[in-house]
Amino acid sequence: MYKSIALLPLLTGSATAQTPGCHPQWRSGTSYTGGSLVSTTIYTTTTNSDGDEVTTSEKKNFECQTANEAHCPQYDPAVPAQQAGAWTDEGVCTGTAPPPVTSIPTTSPTHPIWSGAGCPEEWVEGAEYDNGELALVDGIVYRCSEEQFVNGWCGNGGYKPGDSQHWETAWTLLGGCEGTIAPTGSPTWDLPSGLGCPEPFDEDASYEEGDKVELQGVVLQCKSWPNSAWCGRTGYEPLGPNSDSAWTKLGTCTGTMAPTGSPTFDVLEDQSGCPEAFDDSVEYEGGDRVSVAIDADRSLVYVCAASPNDGYCNQHEPGHWSNLGWTVTGYCEGTIAPTGSPVFDPARDQFGCPEAFDEDAEYEASDKVSTPVTADTSLVWQCSSDVHEASYCNQQVPGNEFKQGWKLLGHCTGTVAPTASPAFDALTEVGDGCPDVYDEDATYEPSDTVAVFIPDDLNGARAVVYQCKSDVHMAQYCNAGVNFAPGTDNSAMGWSVIGSCDGTIAPTAAPIAFSGPCQWLNGTNTVDIDAWDTADLATYEKGTRVRKGGDVYKCKGYPFYLWCRNPAYEPGNANGIWADAWTAAGECAAV
Repeated sequence: MYKSIALLPLLTGSATAQTPGCHPQWRSGTSYTGGSLVSTTIYTTTTNSDGDEVTTSEKKNFECQTANEAHCPQYDPAVPAQQAGAWTDEGVCTGTAPPPVTSIPTTSPTHPIWSGAGCPEEWVEGAEYDNGELALVDGIVYRCSEEQFVNGWCGNGGYKPGDSQHWETAWTLLGGCEGTIAPTGSPTWDLPSGLGCPEPFDEDASYEEGDKVELQGVVLQCKSWPNSAWCGRTGYEPLGPNSDSAWTKLGTCTGTMAPTGSPTFDVLEDQSGCPEAFDDSVEYEGGDRVSVAIDADRSLVYVCAASPNDGYCNQHEPGHWSNLGWTVTGYCEGTIAPTGSPVFDPARDQFGCPEAFDEDAEYEASDKVSTPVTADTSLVWQCSSDVHEASYCNQQVPGNEFKQGWKLLGHCTGTVAPTASPAFDALTEVGDGCPDVYDEDATYEPSDTVAVFIPDDLNGARAVVYQCKSDVHMAQYCNAGVNFAPGTDNSAMGWSVIGSCDGTIAPTAAPIAFSGPCQWLNGTNTVDIDAWDTADLATYEKGTRVRKGGDVYKCKGYPFYLWCRNPAYEPGNANGIWADAWTAAGECAAV
């Protein structure tokens, strides 16, 4: 008997009077909210007693769950996993449901008069509202949230008081009102008086710790770091709702402040000559010193902070209000006398020079090179052992201004003495001969073995045997390219040394060919089953059957079929996770 797929409606005959009508069809992207009603067709596939797959359908109503309404526009109620996350099954339906009847209120809702006196100004979309500010909509008084930053939503049309889905996030309903709110008098402060007035506050100016301003006859001072960062920010203006976070009230004032004397440097140490002037195009490191001119004769000296804060030295200039990166250490006049020729710490002698850097060569992680300094001495550099950072070794020269790729190890003279040939005394010989030689273009699976041959003067060609790790995640590094190849600095990520070998491994019996289909008996007839192939991954879906050797596997249903398209779930592989995506479905009758 052939396997048949029949599409049968689950509900036959005429609908009973008790079956409700169907609401509008669910559409992806439609603006659904809690309580929205939709309908969709549900398909169910089962296997009957004859072994046939039978697909039935029924149309059902669903209601959007208020708690999960954000998902309703994207979650399809026809998909079980998505349905459970956003929709409530309202049962089978037929025909068309009548539109919901909405009652028109005869009168507008009323609210008690609020405790304040009079009505504030009407709410205006796009306006800026301060924390606690009042607004009027349809005769109702609302107060903007007093939580910091939330007031930024109060002028947003999506938060219109009383007339938007999320208005309660930004506003609080206070009640009805009559008349208008009388203007309040000028604010007063119990502060010391008699101060001269500094410059008036300028909302476009930048302020630093200790700066003083005047506003409405009140003197305020910018607070110390980190609060000083707010002194020039919108929302933190002096005498505003968040003023106390940035400004300190000092007192009231009349007239102007007497000018102070020129700044003095008595508390700063003379640095005995000035280092180079700060240059924003230079890359600085921890400990670097620079000078910043104050007048024609003198400069301030700054030192770059140690790691990790040295990164700020290339983001902020010395004297920046953030105080990040640079620290003032004193003052200076003139220039620093040049030091003698550089000397090298004997402890960093590398005892022989590696090959000179060649910009046409290809370098890998941990490679060493030398660059000449004098006729007899060179610097020794090593390519980073980090495989990502090492990529810069083929893009940047040693000592590059970006400090990418290469690390300075020390100095050297002469050449590096050759090392002895490697020995295999500590390795156990594996099997009768060697497996295939590692090939960077091949694809390896967990537990695969490869050989890496190294010429040996005494025993002829011998090889180290590596095995791809059995963990499916670590095994991915076996196919990660030459930087993770057996024998490299990063080979331990995917490969394990298991011994040595001589010669080649004798071939085993020919395996069942993995190309072409095999014959599989589906119960009454034979059908062709194609071999599993990474080139076909995108086509695998629920019910797809493939073969590996003589074994047949069937792809599971949603959502598991998505893993059928992942090569890590290759059916029958040693890691065992393939069973999350595939089920064993018998054996080939013939190949």
